[in-house]
Parts: sequence; C-alpha cells; structure tokens
Amino acid sequence: MQFKLPELGEGVHEGEMVKWRVKPGDAVKYDQPLCEIMTDKATVEIPSAFQGKVAELHAKEGELVHVGQLLLSFEGTAAAAASVASSANHAAPATAHAAPALASAPAAAPLAAKTSVEVLSPESRVLSAPSTRRLAREMGVDLKQVSGSGPHGRVMKEDVQAWTGTAAPAVVRGVPSGATFRGSEERVAFRGLRKKISEKMRQSKDHAAHFTYVEEADATELVRLRGQAKEIAAKQGVKLTYLPFVMKAMVAALRQYPILNSSLDEQKNELVYKHYYNIALSVQTEDGLTAPVVKDVGNKSVIEIAKDIQAVVERARAKRLTMDDLQGSTITLTNAGSIGGLFATPVINYPEVAILGFNKIFRKPVVKSVNGKEEIVIRDWTYFSISLDHRVVDGAIGAEFMKLLIQYIENPSLLLLESF
Repeated sequence: MQFKLPELGEGVHEGEMVKWRVKPGDAVKYDQPLCEIMTDKATVEIPSAFQGKVAELHAKEGELVHVGQLLLSFEGTAAAAASVASSANHAAPATAHAAPALASAPAAAPLAAKTSVEVLSPESRVLSAPSTRRLAREMGVDLKQVSGSGPHGRVMKEDVQAWTGTAAPAVVRGVPSGATFRGSEERVAFRGLRKKISEKMRQSKDHAAHFTYVEEADATELVRLRGQAKEIAAKQGVKLTYLPFVMKAMVAALRQYPILNSSLDEQKNELVYKHYYNIALSVQTEDGLTAPVVKDVGNKSVIEIAKDIQAVVERARAKRLTMDDLQGSTITLTNAGSIGGLFATPVINYPEVAILGFNKIFRKPVVKSVNGKEEIVIRDWTYFSISLDHRVVDGAIGAEFMKLLIQYIENPSLLLLESF
C-alpha cells in the first residue's frame, strides 16, 4: 500500500518535510502521527488512517513535497485501510491535521496477511490531537477519563500530564533538537518554522520599503481600566491582558486612516483597502515566531477579543493552529512587553503595509500640569513603534495615525464608542 501527501488546505500545494515520526519496520496504529509538514501557513501533523507496518519512507526530512506525492509504503489491506480513511474523514475535527491519502501499491508489492486494521467509530473518538493521543498511549491513560481544558472540551497534553501528576519535560531554550556538535561548533539543519520565518522576513525586506515611527504614551488610565475589567473577565474564565485594549484602539484609529489597513497587489498594480479588521498577533513558541490571526476585531468587545487571543495563543503554543488561524490578516500587532526593552523596529508581515509594536509598561516620573501648575508625578508609561511600507504610507500619515492611537490609549474610555 502507498501513502500519499493529502490536501493540506485551500491554495496549499506543497510543504517541507520537517520531521518523520515513524521509520521502516515500525508498527503504526490508527491516528498515530506519521510526519510533520511545514507549509507557508502552518505546521501540519499528518495522522495515520491505517494500522499496519511501515515498509519504506519515500521522502527525506528537509525535502519539499507536493500534494499527491508518495510519502511512504506500508503493509496492509486496501479495503480495510480505505474504511479507516472514511471513518477518519467523517469523525476528525476541522484542524490543521489533514486526513491522509491512501492508494494501492503496484501489484508486485506483497501484502502482509497478518496485518489487521482497527476501525474506530465517531462515538469512540475523544477530541484531541494525534500527539496528545500518542502521549496518552505512552503513559497508559484512557483519554475518555480525562477532562479537556481546550476549546470545545479538547483534551490537551497538559490535561494528560495533570491527570497523571507528571510535569512537562524541561526545554532548553535556543538549542534545537537534533543538533550535532563538532568541537567548539554546533551545526543544526536550517529548516521547518525557522526557515519559513527566514523566507518571510527576506520577502518583506525585499519588497516593502520599511520605515519605523516611535511615540510614547501615558498608560496610567489604561492600567487603571484594565485592573477594573480584569476581575469581570476572570469571572468569565478569561485572562484579560492589555492586548485587547490595544487592538480596539488600533481599529478606532484605522477607521480614520484606512491606508494602514491595506495591501499592495503588485501583480495587478492595485491598492487593496480592507473594510474589516483581522489583526495578526505575533506569538513566540518553542519552534519560533508565528502570527495567528484574531478575526473581526472591529465587531467584538474587549472581553470577546481577550477570549479569542487566549484561545489562539494556546493553539499556537500547543502546535495546533489551523489553516484558518493563519490566513486573512490585515495588519499585525507584535508585543515584546513581557520580555522588556523600550521599543523595537518590527518587520512588516508582508503583504500588509503596517505592523504595530507594543512594548513594556513601566512606572516613571513625568512633568504634568496639575491645577494649572507643573508638578512631577509618577505615571505608567509605554512606547509604541510602528513599521510602515513607505511605498504606500507617507511618514506624515503614519505619525497622524500614531497620534490618534495614543489618544485612545491615554483615554481608553473613548473606546466605549467602539463597542467596548
């Protein structure tokens, strides 16, 4: 039998073979992860739709593979394997885990008579990623006994670990797995998410004419308002950060300066104005930086946005982003405030024309006019930096946008007019 690369998503025809999860001779069970494919949109973990024995791998790690390309051969029965594929397609949730493609091998390939195929009914499935299922099998855990903390009751790896009382393995930051050492040097294959980030950054720098504008803001009222709203959000099970407020302020300012919510179609020589607000959020994961999208920000309240942010960040860090999570952004927000630093010069998420950097909030003495007199007072302070494509956005427009954005940050009660 042959296993071919299935459809990975609309408009996605190829990807990089980042990692094989199996090797020749391995006995494979239904829903077991076979490999990881990195596309321009997401890392797709391909689960097995058969139970049998891996005969041969036909693609190498780091190789570019195309939809329909032969990935591996396995020993099994075509009819039984097909029934599993049908069951999987019927039962599997809509995530980035694509349903595998199966095809008959040439007649010369012998079939193993003892190979059996396990067919699971939709009712027996627990909502979880294949990697979580594998962890549960390794730890001897029945997933039906575990309460899921993810969206729609999805069982996460952390749920399995909590159920067994074990902690997640420690991660050594900055040292990728698979590293080989030669004397005082270290060589690591440059592929996967790191390579995709490199390609996107190079594309952005090659096409967009970057310039960055920086402005400071008095965030005292924002800190106060967030402190009050935080308790309300917590009662709804939502962690409220400053990001939803910043996103609402972005939308309010973008409505006045729509050029920043556009993209340049260089092939058609057209400027495309977006009359909707989908804000990509830079999220740091163990594998690198990714930018999932918070959709329809303009029509949501701060708490609704906070729910969306919380869910998408959890999916990003658990490597469960869907294709939809990574498509359709109109502008990007990057936040390095938890790490530190005054400000940065972020790289535009091409083909967008703007990316806003939100930095740390800190206490500092400033001169303020109080009752007509200048006094030194302690305020919560922050800096915003915005990188713009100078081909599309003039410096004056960028500065005016930032001035309006800061007005909303310093007077967040004005966001009440923005369906707060």
